[in-house]
Amino acid sequence: MSSSLKHKLVIDSHGDRRTVNLDATASIGRDPKNFIVLDSSKISRHHATLLRIANPGNDGYQFRIIDGDLNGKRSTNGIEVNGKSCFSHDLQDGDVITFYQGISATYQTIETDSLVPVAQPVFFFEEEEDPNATHLFEDSQSTRNKNSYATLSVSPEERQASIQQSLERLASFPELFSDPIIELDLRGNITYLNPAAHRRFPNLKQEQRDHPIVSGVVSLIHQHEKNSVTREIVFGNRTFEQSIHLIAASQLIRCYVSDITKRKRAELLLRQAHKELEKRVAQRTEQLAESNKILKAEIAERQRVELEIRLLQTITQAITAASNFDEAIAITLQKVCETVGWGYAEAWIPDEVEKVLKLNPSWYTSNYQKAHPFREASQKYSFSYNVGTPGRVWATKQAEWTEDVSEQDGQVFSRNDIAKAVGLKTALGVPIIADDEVIAAFIFFDFSARRKNGQTVKLVTSVADQLGLIMERKRADDALRASMATNKAILNAIPDLILRVSREGNFVNYKAAKVKNFFTPEDKFLGKHIYEVFPEEISRQTMNCIERAFATGKVQLLECQIPHQNKIYSYEVRIAISDIDEVMAIVRDITERKQAEEDIRRTLEQEKKLNELKSRFVTMTSHEFRTPLTSILSSAELLEHYSHKWTPEKQLKYLSRIQSSVKHMTELLNDVLLLGKADAGQLKLNLTQIDLCQFCQELVEEMSLSTPTHQIIFNTDCSEADESKVACLDEKMLRHILHNLLSNAIKYSPQSDRVIFDLDCQPQQAVFKVRDFGIGVPPSEIGQLFDSFHRAENVGSIPGTGLGLPIVKRAVDMLGGAIDVDSQVNVGTTFTVTLPNLSADRSN
Repeated sequence: MSSSLKHKLVIDSHGDRRTVNLDATASIGRDPKNFIVLDSSKISRHHATLLRIANPGNDGYQFRIIDGDLNGKRSTNGIEVNGKSCFSHDLQDGDVITFYQGISATYQTIETDSLVPVAQPVFFFEEEEDPNATHLFEDSQSTRNKNSYATLSVSPEERQASIQQSLERLASFPELFSDPIIELDLRGNITYLNPAAHRRFPNLKQEQRDHPIVSGVVSLIHQHEKNSVTREIVFGNRTFEQSIHLIAASQLIRCYVSDITKRKRAELLLRQAHKELEKRVAQRTEQLAESNKILKAEIAERQRVELEIRLLQTITQAITAASNFDEAIAITLQKVCETVGWGYAEAWIPDEVEKVLKLNPSWYTSNYQKAHPFREASQKYSFSYNVGTPGRVWATKQAEWTEDVSEQDGQVFSRNDIAKAVGLKTALGVPIIADDEVIAAFIFFDFSARRKNGQTVKLVTSVADQLGLIMERKRADDALRASMATNKAILNAIPDLILRVSREGNFVNYKAAKVKNFFTPEDKFLGKHIYEVFPEEISRQTMNCIERAFATGKVQLLECQIPHQNKIYSYEVRIAISDIDEVMAIVRDITERKQAEEDIRRTLEQEKKLNELKSRFVTMTSHEFRTPLTSILSSAELLEHYSHKWTPEKQLKYLSRIQSSVKHMTELLNDVLLLGKADAGQLKLNLTQIDLCQFCQELVEEMSLSTPTHQIIFNTDCSEADESKVACLDEKMLRHILHNLLSNAIKYSPQSDRVIFDLDCQPQQAVFKVRDFGIGVPPSEIGQLFDSFHRAENVGSIPGTGLGLPIVKRAVDMLGGAIDVDSQVNVGTTFTVTLPNLSADRSN
């Protein structure tokens, strides 16, 4: 009596349940040849494989579920085990396998006692998909232990020998595998490439980790912290699915690469054709078993024909839906390139007047960045009869294949230099013929050199032969539609409301405006009189214009305004005679134009103000510069002619006068530059901690030395221990503010002898007040006080530039403060400046 396990698969397909006993490797799919047939169009022909794996050293075995067949072809929809998508999985009792929605299976193992010895199972290494052989044995042992398998005692030497034998059987698997297999170490270095990898990626060995197929593999394994990861790679114009496995025992990463480009591009379109092709192959396989080569040729031809038919159907449908001839060309170029896998296509159209081929605006490329320079250069070319590839196709009416245009002589292929620069290689030119005339020459290019492929040439030329008449009809349809639409296009091009009105004022017909507006009447107005539709004032003016139009035969112009929802809408009505007793009225909404005219008027007013500002600036500079320049000139002349007669003290007096005049001019220029920088936003704050009490005291002492006529009385409530007297401000800006205010207070109070300067330090802000007892500012000019070069009308002969207060205003604004003015004529003026305590990291 021995204990063994009985393996079962309970299949549930849309409510139907059946049980299958498992004792050998089994295939699963919708094909009737499979051991387990799942009847559903969502299931692949060979959807999955149940691989029986022998347990070394005893009679036990287990099963592994693998996605697809043993040739590496994956299923369309994949498999899930216990709700997780996977490529392969060692099954355990109770595992649920999902093939598609509503189609699943449960794997069961039942321990039984039997007197009948179990035959030694065959280990199917040639069908094994998992590259990690040692992992396969480890999983088998682990699964057997988890399910309480009855095992025999096996020595380590026997187990190692069994594993070695299994590995030897698997050794030839990568070499014979039709898809690329790549093996890397954990640093990303390539350790092995099978023959398929060498063929598919010839530069892989040279590029190593820089190759897209290898790049990022190691980081992907580390990032996901899994032994198995799948990703998709786009390389050139192909798409590959890469299955990445970490072989922990040998510290290697093995990658399986499958080309899934066709599946991505044409899976849905080819399904029906594949089904038909499979049926035909199944019917003829038995008859042509001994003629395998002929069968392959017929299959290839059938695929080409079906591809040609599908391509032609697709292009025909697209051309039919295309709006014009150029769009039809663009669709054709794109579909052909996508079908044959080429990267660039252009069209050349015969010019009947100049007798040359000219480049059509329509083109296609799969790599815009590479192909765009070639396209730009081609726009400068035209080809005469039998010149260049387009010209030869035009002349011979035959397809022309060039393996590498970049190696052609310039006389054969005149664009070879730019083709070489962008990487274009193979070219195929085909004529599009209708009624024995070439209506277009299509030139297709690829970025790799290709030997002449008869299948490709036959496919493209066959499609071109069929497209000639279709495209010619499309061009004729375009011409017909253009002719029929000319008058309609002219009418539709007018965006305005058009009304046909009889001499008596009745509405005959109309065309609505492009954009509905308040002036557009309802449909029911036809047949009614103007007075019944529009307001009386507009109706009366319109009838007057109609009468004048018939009387003079000239176009009459009428403008009217209609208030609606707190807005005034303006309309222009042009009335012209269109028939013996009928006029046409074109009504245009000119509200925006009127608004634009108003904006222009305001702009002109602003420009006028700017000109006045410039005039004031010129006047100011002329006056302010004339006095110091005169002083400098006169002092210099006196020194030149009389310095040898003067005492050193008198010479020093005139030199001092020159220096003072230069200093005055320098200050004036500095004020202008400072104001210009402030208006241009070029001034930046330099914030520092300032003791406001000390700063103001020093400023007052400094200005008192140069002001003998006035006493500056400084008042503050800040004490030595008051922390609020220290503020974070820009010292230079603060000096501009206070110096200009104090200077103005002294200048514009000539009859007074004092100026009051108050400082109030608060925790979050500082308040500065400068009060004088002078001429004051007229109330009408308070609003213009901070305008550049503006001076109040009551300043009289007091000198000034009109720049001090504008500079103060810009500085206060930069510091985030506020300035207020309180003034009475002949009483005095008080300026109050409030500045916040800024943070030290603020900058302008």
